[in-house]
Parts: sequence; C-alpha cells; structure tokens
Amino acid sequence: MVRIIFLNVWNGRTGDPFRDFIREHSATTDIFCLQEVYDAIKPTCEDLLPDFTASYGYKRAGDHDDFPQATYVRKGLEVRSSALLLENVPGTGLGLYTEIRTKMGVLHLANVHGVAYPGEKLDNPERIRQSRAMVDFFRTLDGPKVIGGDFNLHPDTESVRLFAEHGYLDLIKEFNVRTTRNRLAWDLYPENRQYHSDYVFTGPGVQIQSFAVPHNEISDHLPLILEIE
Repeated sequence: MVRIIFLNVWNGRTGDPFRDFIREHSATTDIFCLQEVYDAIKPTCEDLLPDFTASYGYKRAGDHDDFPQATYVRKGLEVRSSALLLENVPGTGLGLYTEIRTKMGVLHLANVHGVAYPGEKLDNPERIRQSRAMVDFFRTLDGPKVIGGDFNLHPDTESVRLFAEHGYLDLIKEFNVRTTRNRLAWDLYPENRQYHSDYVFTGPGVQIQSFAVPHNEISDHLPLILEIE
C-alpha cells in the first residue's frame, strides 16, 4: 500500500495545528504533495519530515499568482525522475511531476496547483489548456497515474471533466466529497463562499484502498488522503 496526502499548506499560517498534522501523519504516510510551500515554511517541513526526500518546484504566473510546491517521498522509495509541468505556459499553474518506484512498481504522480485567478474558478482558455497539458503529458507514460492538488476549479467545469473524459476517476465526485475548504477560507471571502478547489484523479488500474477528506483547520484547505495498492 502507498499512502499519499495532498494539501495546500497555506504557508503554514495556522502554526501548531499544521505542524501537529504533518508530524502525526509522517509515520504512516509515504508521500506528501504540498502546495504553497514558500521559503519561510520549507525548514519547518524538512524538520518535520527528516525521513523524506524533497522535490521542489516554483513558478510565478503574475503579480498575485505564484506556485511554490514540494513533494516529499519517504526514503526507501526511489524517486527515479522529476519534472516541472506547465513551467513555461503563460497564464497557467504548475505541476510537479515525480516518477517513484514503490513496492507496487513505478508510480507516476503529479502535485498540481492550478491558476487562482479569475477567482470564481470557472472555465477559461488557460484553465482548459492547463488540464489538457496534464492529460497529454501523462498519456505518454505507462503504469499507475495519480494527479492531485489544489486545482482552483469549480466541479462543474470542462477543466475538471477533461480528466474523466480521458479515463481518470474523479475521487471528489466518486466519494461525494461536499467540500475541500473550511471556515478559514469562508471567513476570508464571506461574499464568495466556495466549497471545492482540490481534486485527486486516478488513472486506470489504480486500486484505491481508501480516500478521505477529513474536516479540520490546519490550513484554509482540507487534506486529501489517498491509499492505493
């Protein structure tokens, strides 16, 4: 079994609740795919995850949109390669790809942070291009595929449906997840309360043991916890 947590960490702004969550789950989690890991919080993450190998990615997409990402893989699992997706595509977010050898074989994994603006999270050409680029990249790879993170997308968009149209399972829809946000997000934008932003898509052949989105306030996003075998 491989256990993966996807989380926009909000640069660790909640302090102890964030640190306690990472510390608690570090013993049982194989891979952390984290978004908004700015330089200020990197040392904390590395201190909390000494038994993990880090891969980092960064992209600035505009004055108010940038994407510092980190994927931490437990030592003992081989990180065979990594790459940045969408790095040079204007108006889009960033994907941090890693190819990992696990007990189950090679796993192809993307840690994604989609472009945040416009803030209503609806389709536009850049967001559709973003999803198509992910699908096109993974089409060239053989083996289990998992794509997850903070996509900044409303569920009822072509940008989300594209994954299902290409054979991926949308776990937010499949498990009827009502929200990936919490009070911390809703208090910031009371006039624009949104319930979904984060997704996990699994490719054909990925055997899902469990998927959970526990409600907590470790960030303004909820963690997505996936176990596959």
